[in-house]
Amino acid sequence: MNESTRPRRNDGFMNVLSGLGAPGLDRTMNTVPANGFHPNWLLRRSVYHYAELYMTNGIAQKIIDRPADDAFQRGVKIENDDEDLMSAEFDRLQVLAKMADAVRWSRLCGGSALLLIAKDGGEFTDPLNLNTLETIEEIKVLDLSCVKGTDKYYTDAADTQTYGKMEFYSITVPGLQAFDVHETRLIPMGGDPIPYGILSANRIHWAGRSVLEACYNDISRYSQGLEWSLRLLERKQQAVYSMAGLGDMFATGDDNIVKERINLVDMVRGNLNSVVIDKEDTYVIQTPGMDGVDNAIQEYQVAVSAASNIPVTILFGKSTTGLNATGSGDLEAYYGMVSKIQNVIARPTLEKLVSILWLQADVKGKIPDDWAIVYNPLWVPDEVQVAQANLAKQQANSAEVTMLISLMDNQIFSPEEIREIVVDKYPEYEFPGDIPEGLGEVNYAEGVDPSLMDVPADPNNPNQKQAVGESNQKYTPPAQAN
Repeated sequence: MNESTRPRRNDGFMNVLSGLGAPGLDRTMNTVPANGFHPNWLLRRSVYHYAELYMTNGIAQKIIDRPADDAFQRGVKIENDDEDLMSAEFDRLQVLAKMADAVRWSRLCGGSALLLIAKDGGEFTDPLNLNTLETIEEIKVLDLSCVKGTDKYYTDAADTQTYGKMEFYSITVPGLQAFDVHETRLIPMGGDPIPYGILSANRIHWAGRSVLEACYNDISRYSQGLEWSLRLLERKQQAVYSMAGLGDMFATGDDNIVKERINLVDMVRGNLNSVVIDKEDTYVIQTPGMDGVDNAIQEYQVAVSAASNIPVTILFGKSTTGLNATGSGDLEAYYGMVSKIQNVIARPTLEKLVSILWLQADVKGKIPDDWAIVYNPLWVPDEVQVAQANLAKQQANSAEVTMLISLMDNQIFSPEEIREIVVDKYPEYEFPGDIPEGLGEVNYAEGVDPSLMDVPADPNNPNQKQAVGESNQKYTPPAQAN
């Protein structure tokens, strides 16, 4: 038989009963090298893969939503805005909610943008005219899938700030026809950074990568681990049916008889039914252990936490365990990550938006010269924590004062040096820098006439004037000046 006439099997080596080759059952499918490097690394997942995972997986939703919401839930204030002009604009345009959505879609898609619906007498394709800007009527938040680059760039080489940058973007919103918008009416927000040499999405230079790109596989492994643990629970009681003559029936081709007998037993077995078998057959229920499953699930959780930079205690809602475990370290690390989102990713976008809002003709009032955006603290201590902090501070101050007094008593520091230390440490008390001068030499006999005093007679001094001793006048203190 030659090669052309040789019969071929095209079953793909799939065994449904054992799960070999079956999607979702075969654990060896879709395996990547141990070092995590894939030869087709340039074929990155599209934003639609991350959007699908975001919409169907609760852990992915929390990775995207929680930091975005926490970044603005405490609010912001504009420093030196004494008339609260910008606070009113924030409320009118829902700026904080829009910024949270911009951070959300930036984390999910690798970038987002604020589209300004401005009343300045121009169209979307015209540059935003700040001189005729009456008001910003609305702010639209667009994810990166809605913003695409064009071939229209700034070509004036004399303008070093804009030369080579994209002048127009194409906006594609579902349900609407695509339209171009001038870059001055669009405030971008980039995603997590990627190497400059890698092709950016939609030909946009400020586009980054999705947060889910780093933890996509870890989330999949965690979800698969939960699925497999559920299957283990379902198969925790494994029935073993020892059938007499099983090998002979397979040898004679009686596979259907074997299947019917197995199916008959599986259909009736249960707590409320009886299993009837041949006297030569045996039927045993085995209960395999679940040892190690919980540890494996915890390791999957740690992997997702490490890839997403969100502690396990926050991402999975687990309380800390162990001796003196308070979770303060995890919370501090998480707040550090949120602070990075506030100051590195969101601040440039918010500052540009605020600088445009100041120039609205509808904003009546004095614009501060040196305004600044200040985020309110992410963590606010309760009364007990404040009291404990104050007590610890008082104890530390008391110990320091005791040490300074000891140094002064041992003549290691002079009183002037000690006072300088105290003045610098407690500026709120406004202590004078120099030590106040003392009372000096006090002459307590000043203004007193000794002849008017009752002086006892001295027997050893016969020349003492008796007039003084015999005087009936009493000492009267000098009159006090008003």
